[in-house]
Amino acid sequence: MTEMAETELVETPHEEGLEPIPPIWQRILLFFIGMILRIGGGIKNGVLSFINWFAGLFRSLTGFLRSPMTYMKGWYRRFRDEMDVLAFIQLIAIIVVFSLFLIYPLFTVVAATFIDSAGNFTMDRILTLFSNALFVPQWRPQDFAIFRPSAETGILEIWGLEMGVILNSVMVAIIVTIISVILGTSFAFVIARYEFTGKSILRTLLIFPMLSTPFIGAIGIRWFMGAHGFLNNLAYEFFALLGLSWTRIEFHGLAAIIVVQGLSLFSLVYLNAYSSFMGIDPSLEEQAENLGASGFTLFRTVTLPLALPGIQAGAILTFILSMEDLGTPIVYADDPQAQRVLAYQVFNMFSAESGSINPLGPAIGMILLFFALAGFFAIRKYASLRSYASASKGGQWNPRTRPLSTQATVLLYLIVIPVMFLALIPQISVILLSFAEYRSSALIPPLTLSNYALLIDSVDIQGAIMRTLMYAGLATLFTVLLGVSAAYIIARRDIPGNSALDMLVTSPIALPGIVIAAGYFTAYYSTPFFPPDFPMFLIIMSFTVRKFPFTVRAAYAGLQQTPVALEEASLNVGASKNTTFARIVIPLIGVSVLAGGLLSFVYSVSEVSTSLMLGGANYSQAPLTFWIDQVYRGLPPLFGIGPAAALGVVMMFLQMVVITITNAILKTRASAMTGI
Repeated sequence: MTEMAETELVETPHEEGLEPIPPIWQRILLFFIGMILRIGGGIKNGVLSFINWFAGLFRSLTGFLRSPMTYMKGWYRRFRDEMDVLAFIQLIAIIVVFSLFLIYPLFTVVAATFIDSAGNFTMDRILTLFSNALFVPQWRPQDFAIFRPSAETGILEIWGLEMGVILNSVMVAIIVTIISVILGTSFAFVIARYEFTGKSILRTLLIFPMLSTPFIGAIGIRWFMGAHGFLNNLAYEFFALLGLSWTRIEFHGLAAIIVVQGLSLFSLVYLNAYSSFMGIDPSLEEQAENLGASGFTLFRTVTLPLALPGIQAGAILTFILSMEDLGTPIVYADDPQAQRVLAYQVFNMFSAESGSINPLGPAIGMILLFFALAGFFAIRKYASLRSYASASKGGQWNPRTRPLSTQATVLLYLIVIPVMFLALIPQISVILLSFAEYRSSALIPPLTLSNYALLIDSVDIQGAIMRTLMYAGLATLFTVLLGVSAAYIIARRDIPGNSALDMLVTSPIALPGIVIAAGYFTAYYSTPFFPPDFPMFLIIMSFTVRKFPFTVRAAYAGLQQTPVALEEASLNVGASKNTTFARIVIPLIGVSVLAGGLLSFVYSVSEVSTSLMLGGANYSQAPLTFWIDQVYRGLPPLFGIGPAAALGVVMMFLQMVVITITNAILKTRASAMTGI
């Protein structure tokens, strides 16, 4: 009777003429397709948001020109009421620094694209790119051959689909974003919603992909997953024990870039998705359960939509970082296909030693900048300081978690362990390579400490390490001074243009470093800011501007958690605004500022694109990441892939120490680590 009743219940929808419930695999497929479409819609909305913002700016400018005195009187009154001398000096300093070292360099890139030598507007450079066979799809038959047999017997090479530089970059970024969303969202949901043995260990391991950069990870992955690398050697030996043969697999070109970036960038989505899941009001899910929703239906209709802003922001940021990544294409540059991405082409158009620029370089940078700005405007509401403050208050909820049974925990680890092994390949491979004997083809290569000898023997490397620490330290000092000022003005001063200031100080989250560095060449080469053979000053300023959001957002979050009543009480007893700022505000937000400053420092140390571009102007002033590239391209025994990995381990260790300290300081505000 029970079976008949169940059958009737299942068949009833058919009898009533309703559509049958699709299989689970179809629902999951539709779910991921819908997520991809939403992310794409976010980028489209970003473009529309940029157009609307520009139109609003134009309307405001038009209104100002019609009655300038009325506007100026209103602005003056608001400035007079809100600002004092110190705040005014702080505001001017912020505007000057960002104008000189962000806005103007980017403007020169745009101008170099659309203005010819005679000062006339032209579209020739853009049109030249789109008519160049290197940048547009060629659609040759061999371009569709993703799986290609190698000239060496027993090796299968996996390449990307060749579609020209522009579409190559977009395709790689989309695939990397999909991988990151799937991995990051899955891990975030498991960590946020379940209690199980080893959860704290897994949560710690999920931070590890943030160590180093795709540039460092690519060095290790290329050795670890090469045709004669550890993974292929292990598979070969395993199949040999079974009496079978193993076809070695090797990634090349765009496929290699996708693997490296996918394994290195998914933690950005994880951290943002985790913060979003933890910030959901439990009562909303409880109400849905009371109405009959449960399991995947509850996740799809309630939990995911509530967490989607954070997931979408992390996904779009991943898309941008994938497009602007310069290190991975450089590591795989001997594969011609790996060179056919926008970031590498911008790098290839500039000769840092001579300061010469191919006229097409700024035009390529302009295309990259367009995608970055579209992404930034897509996440602008979520990435703004004010939205960040309201989102950070989600910690007031008690997160909904439930324990997993022993059987479910075992099943979870059967899935998680292989995935985590793949996710940690960049870090594992770099560490193993740093201790491996050069070019050993053994399954377990002989271990050696000789790769670390350059830390003691090479004066160039020692100088690079000390310079990098000095550059990062000075940049962090400037960032802290300006970041606290910007956060305080945005949080405590209601002045005209506050929203524009908010957007300005958070925009480096998404702007490509390679384009900013290109702007420094077009704007300042052979000037007092950038004399030939002296890039030091602009390296420091590039670190300051690019890592600014980490400090300013941490400071702003601290201000949001500081009651305004304490400042009002100080003013009521006779203290000036300057005294209140120095003796009340700074001590109260000091911990947040310290955490943000530490993150700015560690990410300055690992900065790649501006270091490679500007460092080439003078090797003796180049930072560590530039020398890692030089060491990687050098010859053994002193230089080579092993010593480069050793330098990568040094950088990873420094990052891990600082990130651990910052986590302890920020506690649940881990989203501040990524600037989102």
